[in-house]
Amino acid sequence: MKKGNPITNEEILQTEALIAGSYARLKRSVAEAPCQFLGSMGNTVRKHPVASAAAAGGAGLLIYEIFRQMNRHGAAKEEHRDQKPRPDMTMEILSQIIPLAAPYIAGYLEKYMKGDA
Repeated sequence: MKKGNPITNEEILQTEALIAGSYARLKRSVAEAPCQFLGSMGNTVRKHPVASAAAAGGAGLLIYEIFRQMNRHGAAKEEHRDQKPRPDMTMEILSQIIPLAAPYIAGYLEKYMKGDA
C-alpha cells in the first residue's frame, strides 16, 4: 500500500458533514415519497376519473380472484378434516397491511385537517 498524505482533521470533518447531508437528504426522500406518490395519483384520478375507476375495479376483481383461489379447499379439505382450520387469509393479510398503512393515512388526515392537502 502506497503511503500518501496524512488525513487531516479538516478532511474528516468535511467527510462527516457530507455524510450527514447525504443522510438528511435520504431521510427527506423516504418521508416525501408516499406524499409525492399520492399527489401524482390524485392528479391522475382528477384528470381521468373513468379510467381510474375502471382500473380500481379491475384491480379489486384481480385481488378478489387471487384470494378466492388461495382459499379454495376442494379435495384437499376432505383429506385433512382432523387438522385445525386455516385462519382466514384475507384477515391475515389485512392484519399485516394495516399497521404499515396507518402512519401514512394518519399523516394525510392530519395534513387534510390543517388544510395543507
